[in-house]
Amino acid sequence: MVAMVAKDEMEWSRRLFGDCELGDARRTDRLVSVAALMSRQMGKSLAKSCEGDSAALLGSYRLLRNDGVSPDAIREGAFAKVAQQAHERALLLAVEDSTSVRYTHAAAAGLGTTGSQKEAKRKGFLVHSVLLLDAGSEDTVGLIEQRDWCREPDSYGKKHARKQRAYEDKESYKWEQASARAAERLGATMARTISVCDRESDVYEYLEYKLRNTQRFVIRAQVDRRVLHSAENLFGTLARDAVEISGYTVSVSQRGGRKARQAKVHLRSLQMELQAPAGGKAGRPTLTVNAILVEEVDAPAHVEPLRWVFLTTEPAAGADEARQVVRYYELRWRIEYYHKAWKSGVGVERQRFQSAENLERMLVITEFLAVRLLQLREVLHTGGEDKQVSCDTILSEDEWKVLWVSTKRGVPPERAPSIRWACLAAAKLGGFTDTKRTGRPGWDTM
Repeated sequence: MVAMVAKDEMEWSRRLFGDCELGDARRTDRLVSVAALMSRQMGKSLAKSCEGDSAALLGSYRLLRNDGVSPDAIREGAFAKVAQQAHERALLLAVEDSTSVRYTHAAAAGLGTTGSQKEAKRKGFLVHSVLLLDAGSEDTVGLIEQRDWCREPDSYGKKHARKQRAYEDKESYKWEQASARAAERLGATMARTISVCDRESDVYEYLEYKLRNTQRFVIRAQVDRRVLHSAENLFGTLARDAVEISGYTVSVSQRGGRKARQAKVHLRSLQMELQAPAGGKAGRPTLTVNAILVEEVDAPAHVEPLRWVFLTTEPAAGADEARQVVRYYELRWRIEYYHKAWKSGVGVERQRFQSAENLERMLVITEFLAVRLLQLREVLHTGGEDKQVSCDTILSEDEWKVLWVSTKRGVPPERAPSIRWACLAAAKLGGFTDTKRTGRPGWDTM
């Protein structure tokens, strides 16, 4: 299935931002115009996006400098539209993770620390994002939650005292907050939504919250938790008692210094009751979850074997069920691609404003531009595999004909060529040479 993306930028912007309540209909109209302009000039600054139209530039700056325009109001209006789209889907994945957005220009002085160095020159926002995917088609539906905050300089060096702080005062509380906000927007659709998170989310309070509210999840385990009625903790109990249910081969992608390879893995699963951490509040309930162990066998020499442990509410007793859970987790990488699209493709860290408040308004607009870029890339990649999918599903007739003349330098055909052709033709104009023989252009080229 190929996700449909509105061809016209103004149409896309109006659908997403047209109902944002900014206190004045003229502000909403300007927001729609600003987002459409920036979508047409993806990755460029606001000034470049409005180049040649001084009235549009002046109006855009007035909007982004207006203290009456709330970043949260922009977000909520767009989230409501995404929630409407989500209602039509049979099963959703809410993939989520955190990142940082950093700056060095004048506005950085009003932002927070994002790394391990208190006096680092680059300061910015910490951001937690929740992206909805269609579990069946694996298409990106849209952003349903994003929150940014600035870490106070006084908090630097206090990590060792985290056990003395209340759960609600810790940054790890962001996982529960994100689920609560997503559930409020999605309503009954939350029952058809599975949260998919990496190891950082393996927080007992968060797991307890999800189960108490009958919310579904797939979480990669990090903590070797105590198990009720077992002499071993989580990892040891799995290794000893879990039943092997399947063996299959997975593709391990190239990353950093790691080479791409095919890995043979075995799946084992077990239902268990996890006990609350020792030393915590008395009387806390045990948590009943399905645990899945994914373990590579016969790994090449000098290669660290794959080993994943998942905690989930989803059925995992059968081979097909367990493999489906693993597939859900593999799709968690979409949130990493989203953050890369936001930074490399849309260029959120290249934007320049003189105050943190104005910068945050631009940050909110660009977070939705990144979703559009991600969806477009999905259409080009997945649709491009199918020779029958025509590029007129994403390009107007004028656009694909100009692209043809620009690359083929001949008379355009009567029928629109494939999306695959359009993807590579546009990428070549952007400098794509396919030296790695992947056939897939990167974010900067796109």
